[in-house]
Order: sequence, then structure tokens, then C-alpha cells
Amino acid sequence: MNEKKLVFNDVIDSDDLQISFKPIVSIINRKNVGFESKNLGMLNENSIVSMKDIIKNVDDKDQIIAIERKYREKTVEIYSNSIINTMDTLLFIDINLSVISDYVGSGLILNLIKRYNLKPENVVLNITGEKFKNVQAVKDFIIDYRSRGFLVSLSGIGSGFANLDKISFFEPDIIIISKNITNFIEEDYYKQEVFKSLVNLSKSIGALVIADGINSEERALTTMELGADMLTGDYFGEYNKFDQVSIKEITGKLDKIAFSYMMYMEDKINFEKSNHKKYEKIIKEIIKMLSLVNEEGFDIQLNELSQRYSEFECIYVLDYEGIQVTNTVTQYKNMLSHKALIFQPAKIKTDHSLKKYYYYLKNMALKKYITEAYISLATGNLCVTISEVFKTTNGKKYILCIDFNPNDMDIR
Repeated sequence: MNEKKLVFNDVIDSDDLQISFKPIVSIINRKNVGFESKNLGMLNENSIVSMKDIIKNVDDKDQIIAIERKYREKTVEIYSNSIINTMDTLLFIDINLSVISDYVGSGLILNLIKRYNLKPENVVLNITGEKFKNVQAVKDFIIDYRSRGFLVSLSGIGSGFANLDKISFFEPDIIIISKNITNFIEEDYYKQEVFKSLVNLSKSIGALVIADGINSEERALTTMELGADMLTGDYFGEYNKFDQVSIKEITGKLDKIAFSYMMYMEDKINFEKSNHKKYEKIIKEIIKMLSLVNEEGFDIQLNELSQRYSEFECIYVLDYEGIQVTNTVTQYKNMLSHKALIFQPAKIKTDHSLKKYYYYLKNMALKKYITEAYISLATGNLCVTISEVFKTTNGKKYILCIDFNPNDMDIR
């Protein structure tokens, strides 16, 4: 008997399959929503053979399907016989795309769920993997099982470009944003923006968002603020059995994060209020100085004001038609030569009439407008522009524009 056949038979006949469960929690609802199963491998002579090594030694597709089916049956058995089955939670079961066509019309998963008296609406089929050839088979599988009450989730979002295409293809009920995005997201502005974009995409198709890779309280708070509905990761643990002690441990972590989030948002609101007052004061003082001189004196005033205030990156003035009437005064002096070809401060007579900070302000008859964060053509940095209408002593209207770094302020 060759080694590959031996490995396959060992797995199929084994009662020592190693399976763990990752809690998926909703902090806002203070609830343990569900559990995602994870196939760790199998126990062999007091050591664990990893799932990766097991699959590596099996190159026959039918055997791989049989092994996955064995683990799936063990997962459902453990779940159905544990305390978590009485808590109205969801069980996430992985279904690999590469073999999904083999399940179409078979009823294997449905029969398995019924055998252990689970309700389809409590089971989430978590689509994993990258490659699939039979497009129609995958669609048929999803349509069939969704019609029977199962939920569908799509994992690994953010780990590869192709996964974004799968969102529109599968129309999942739940999207799981991968560790590739959430790792160090608490200190990475660009990852935060990508995360928010995925959240907005998910909301537009009616899908909930799970943030994976949560291994710290700070990361949990950041992803919640960015719009995650649920969280999972090392912070909430990984369990191979459930009792009152393990449930209490999960609940304790959930309550701790909920309390921290409440304090975090309270501090954030207070900070934003303080910042708002600070920048309001700066803008008010700048407008006061500019309103006392005519257009020819704006540049002198702006240069003097730039020495007084270091909070802004750029400052300039437009006339009421959106044409720049001053030079752009900037604090940013370290422009790289290759970037300077693309990013450079706007000059006098530059037309800003198509910029949001102008046309929203004028066309909606607003006194002030604050943009979303964007890349400044003046510096190449992320910035938020605040524009506000003011009048000089002769009654002529102008628009003051100030660019701030969004990492230093948040008054949106």
C-alpha cells in the first residue's frame, strides 16, 4: 500500500480529526453571532499532522472531496452536540470553489444538516478558494442552497483582485474582509480607506461585513468604527470544545470590547468637538484679516498668516466665479523632484470651478463646505479642503480655501 493511499485511509478511518471553532461576534448587539469551523488536521502518534500536509499527500480529486466531507461531518457533529447549538448561533462551513460542482444536485450538505437536526437558516456556506471552471454549476449550487434557507458568505475579500469580481458574481449575504486588509489597519490610513470602500460596496448589495484578523482591542475598535458588522480573530480565541467556561470567556471579551468602544467613541466625539472649535477659530481669524484688505493685499496677508499657523498645508483664495486670485501658500516644502511634475501648488488664475469645494459651495448657496479626504494636487498628500465664503470691506465676495491633513484633524 503506497504512502498516499495510507494517508487517505488514515484520515477517513480516524476518530482523531482536529477541528477548532472561531467565534464571530457582534459588539453592537453584544452577541456571539456564530462560529467558523477550521480544519486543523489529525492526531497521529501524539502529534498533529496539519491539514495542509494531508492535502499535499493526496492528489486525487475524489479523495480530497472525501476528506473534506469527513471533516464537514465531524464539524456538524461537534457543533450539534455542543452547548453552542442551543444558543441560536450560525455555523460557518467552508465550501471550496474548486470542487463545488461536485455538490450540485447531490443533496449531501442538506442531508448532513438534516441528519443532525440543524436548521438551514443557522448554517452559512462559506465560499473559499480561488479557481473554478464550471461557472453555471457554482451559480446553480448557490441558488439551490439559498432557496432552501442557507446563507452564503464569501471569504478572503481583499486578499486578491479576483475576489472583488466574485462579490457581484455570488451576491453573498456576508462578506469576510481578510487579514491582508485588517493587519495594522489601526495605523494605516490607506487600508482604512480600502476597508471603508468594501463596506460601502457590501451595504449597496445588502451584505453584512465580518472583519477577520482581529487580534487586538485597538484593531477591533478601528474596524467597528469603519463599519464592520461582526468581528473574528485571535483576540476572541479559538476553541475545540465548548462549555460554560469557554462561553463565559467569549462573553467577557465581547463585553470588554463593547465597553471600550463606548468609551472610544465618547473620547472621539469630544476630540472632534475640540478640533472643530480649534479650526473654526483659525478660519474665523484668517477671514477677519483678509476681509480688512482688498484683493491686492491677500497674498501679503496669507504669507503672514502662514507664519502664524502651522496647522494647514495649503491656503489660497478664489473669486466668486472660482478663479484663483492669490498664490497657493503652502507649509509643504519637501516635494520630490519626480513628484513635482504632477503635484504642484495651483497658481493665480487657475480655474477651480469644477472642484467640489467650489461648486457645492456656490450652487447650493452654502457658507462653508468640507470635502472628503482626497489627494492634493498641490502636495501629493491626502488632504481635506475647507472652503468658506467671505466679503471684503467693499462688499465683494471671495472664497477662502484651506487644505488640512486628515490625520491631524477630523471635523467632517
